[in-house]
Amino acid sequence: MTHFHEVQPLRQQRLIVVILVVVAVIVLVSLLSTGASTLWGAVIALGSLFLVGALILAASLETTVDREAITVAFHFLWPKRRIRISEVRKAEATKYHPFLDYGGYGVRLGLRGWAFNVSGDEGVLVETNDGSRLMIGSQRPKELEAAIAKARQERRGA
Repeated sequence: MTHFHEVQPLRQQRLIVVILVVVAVIVLVSLLSTGASTLWGAVIALGSLFLVGALILAASLETTVDREAITVAFHFLWPKRRIRISEVRKAEATKYHPFLDYGGYGVRLGLRGWAFNVSGDEGVLVETNDGSRLMIGSQRPKELEAAIAKARQERRGA
């Protein structure tokens, strides 16, 4: 039984533009340095930009909580992360500073642990029995916190 499910598209338009510009510069520099200024080079450059752009636009953060685990997937950009409910020591809805605490949006390792976030400044900080921490960005942090609490309660009762 699923207690919580949320899909958040990557909405950071500025980030998307910056990434596309960086990719464009890298592709153009590599084309110029190899002397591949032919039509094929231009086709490869445009194709690369299109693929990277499509990948970024299709990316989304999906969070699911069921009786067994919290699953966080940053589709197309990062492997899925799964935390068993039995490993959760604490989960608390909180406000945070994406750039100061974790270095921005996306999948990040910051001073406060790992973060999976795509927008906003709210989420649930999950602390595991081994002391590791994961910030899960959410547009519905209180619901996510309650779903984790419910799953933990069910696990204790089983």
